Formats: sequence, structure tokens, C-alpha cells
Amino acid sequence: MENNSSETFGSYIVRDKRGTYMGAYSEKLGKSKARSWATDCAKHSRGVLYYRASAEGDENEVDSFLDFGKKNKPDTRSKK
Repeated sequence: MENNSSETFGSYIVRDKRGTYMGAYSEKLGKSKARSWATDCAKHSRGVLYYRASAEGDENEVDSFLDFGKKNKPDTRSKK
């Protein structure tokens, strides 16, 4: 039996800095939950969050967490 539902769900995809797949979260979970969980995954993996509106669609970058959690250390070298 085919599922002829016209309802399509997008998904959030998380990839690390090299583009390696880290996880995906479907909007079937609910739009806010999918985005929240994907954002959390991207932060923990210091990755990039993408959104794809359909299975055949292109991935569009939503947010980048490549520098998330890094501390800016002051330059302690003396200038002489």
C-alpha cells in the first residue's frame, strides 16, 4: 500500500567541520523539537546545522557552531 500523503516534512541535518554526517532530526518530531535537538547536537559536535525541506531537496546552511565553546585566551606574550 502506498502512502499518498501530500504532507511532507523537512529535516535538520548536522555535519562536522569536514562534512561528515553527525545526525538528522525530522520535523515529524515537531518543528521546534527537531530544530532544538539538531541545534544541541551541532553545539556538542561543533558542527554545522543544515535544513532540507524534502528528501530530494538541497541542504541549506542554517547555523554554524564550529567555534562554539572555544575560549578566547588573551595574548600573554610580552611585547618588548
